[in-house]
Amino acid sequence: MARWIRMLLTGAAALLSSTHAYAQSFEVGAEAASDEVRAGISWSGGKASASADARLDFGVVDASARIVLLRGSRRQAGADAVADLAIGRDWNLGAVTLRTEAVGHVFAGAEQSMHFGELVLGARYGLGPLRLAATAWYAPRQSTIGGDNLHLRAGLDAGLPGLPVTLLASLGYTTGSGNDLRAARLRPGGDYADWKLGAEYTRFPLTFGLDYVGNSIARDLVTVSPFADLGSTGERVVARVRISF
Repeated sequence: MARWIRMLLTGAAALLSSTHAYAQSFEVGAEAASDEVRAGISWSGGKASASADARLDFGVVDASARIVLLRGSRRQAGADAVADLAIGRDWNLGAVTLRTEAVGHVFAGAEQSMHFGELVLGARYGLGPLRLAATAWYAPRQSTIGGDNLHLRAGLDAGLPGLPVTLLASLGYTTGSGNDLRAARLRPGGDYADWKLGAEYTRFPLTFGLDYVGNSIARDLVTVSPFADLGSTGERVVARVRISF
């Protein structure tokens, strides 16, 4: 698996380092947020975070990179930052678009190796201002996450007619196998559900967002592990602002 992750990251880095003159489109952005929350749990220890991202579209495939500050996150063994490197492709099937992707998460400043990879399969469908999406992230068995992990998510968003405002809602479920201490990184209390309700206001190049996120993790069931980070599993409101170039 480690070899597979190295190959993925090398390929993504090579694509992103290529001049964007060969790409059909090139997008760059930066974001500041009051917390970095993924699958309903904080990756930045409940602290404010910032990120920068880039995406190259080569027509057949696309490559992206996002670098996020983690502020010495306990969940990620004290990592200062993570780089999410991905190679993906969209498959148009009439009204439905399928998405396949391979993602590598590379951590900087961690006290031990924390890198891991995921495979992604998703589907999107649009109906007027309403967009529906269903996505599965699967991380095969890896020692850095104490087993394997599966996150399922269904979401929808809708733009308000005549207003630069979008309402968002999503529901997720995380499951997996393995009882190693590192399994608490992604499943601090075992299998759980999470949710998000939010709104975005966009005036290009700026987007302002406000999200309410929560999960079903019971504090008394959280695994005794240095990676569980109990204080970063509760409900919270996340404010964010993004600039696109």
